Amino acid sequence: MKIVSKDSLRVTTLGGTAVLFEAGVPREISAEIGLIAIQMGAKEYDEKKIEESEAEDAVFEKIEEVAPQKPSVPVDDELVTFLEKMMDEGDPSNFKADGYPKAAAVNKALGRTVDTDAREAAWESILNS
Repeated sequence: MKIVSKDSLRVTTLGGTAVLFEAGVPREISAEIGLIAIQMGAKEYDEKKIEESEAEDAVFEKIEEVAPQKPSVPVDDELVTFLEKMMDEGDPSNFKADGYPKAAAVNKALGRTVDTDAREAAWESILNS
């Protein structure tokens, strides 16, 4: 006997047998278990007769467009060397909560302004090496 249930279903007998039915997946089982499953709301599966009412409508979600990726920024070797030194020192006041170095700490120590893209590219190159 082949049984299918619209919902997930667990059929157990007094003898200790337990059969799990996954929602919408037909399963070949004994007649005894099949009758219990039918009493619990499952149906006998007939490959020739598939009820249209049980077919689910497809639901489509709108996917947000992905912003184009920024062009890669050349890595500044001096900046990488400094960030490695900064990481080795491990002063928590030089880092943000997400682990990236603070712009003010980098700019002050290097004596020049380093733009965000260059700083993040250098930091990523350290983390990925």
